[in-house]
Amino acid sequence: MSRSKRIAVLFLCLILLFSLCACGGSRRPVTFKVIAELDQEEFRVAFRKDDPLCDIVTAAMKELAAEGQLSRLSGQYLGADYTCMPALPEALRILDTEITPGRMLRVGVQEGVAPLSSSRDDGTFYGLIPDLAELIAQKLGWTFEYMVINSDNVAAELGSGNIDCAWMAASFAESESTCSLSPGWLRNSHELVVRSNSGINRKKALKGKAVGITDVTSLNALKASGLEEKLAAVWHYDDLISCFNALASGDCDALVIDSIVSGYYM
Repeated sequence: MSRSKRIAVLFLCLILLFSLCACGGSRRPVTFKVIAELDQEEFRVAFRKDDPLCDIVTAAMKELAAEGQLSRLSGQYLGADYTCMPALPEALRILDTEITPGRMLRVGVQEGVAPLSSSRDDGTFYGLIPDLAELIAQKLGWTFEYMVINSDNVAAELGSGNIDCAWMAASFAESESTCSLSPGWLRNSHELVVRSNSGINRKKALKGKAVGITDVTSLNALKASGLEEKLAAVWHYDDLISCFNALASGDCDALVIDSIVSGYYM
């Protein structure tokens, strides 16, 4: 091949390489970033109003905190200790409420909130909350089962008797008048997450944009921040995976997500 032909072939190869890159041949995966914190809260467990079960489960959690079990689970699933339940050894022994042996504890949980609570293909649950509920049931000599519920309908689910407690990624602040709540057991905040290449770097830049959420607690955080009324839309998604897929595809411009699980998805 002559020198001139070799140069022509090289030139064509460079044009082809440039075309592939321009058409997405070297497309990078979508990445995300946090631009703001909306609020801070403590997750609690909700029970029927004035149900003594609240005191029993709280005492069991205080013992587990004293034993280091709560901090161990938080480190295992969240990478750091976010727990805030007061530690009290022998909390169950000094409890005035009688503990009935062999009871079934029916726990209302959320689906698709890994690593806090998610279901496997066989219907069993895994995550920090199921593991903690199991430790409490073992400590009390009880059995337990899970029921997936909507965090917006906690008071109704408790009142109907379908569940004994609601244990999910929520503070239940809006249910305080209708439910009995445990002390806070896990610290959390709501964060605004956007695509890294979106050009959005602060809350004000979301005016007229769409934000994705999964539950009422995220909506409450938007309302309290004053941001909700400035948005074009708030889209509700079934779980966090759906939220991040929507953000990646451009279906929404930002998400409100719990800080303790953001690292798991980002």
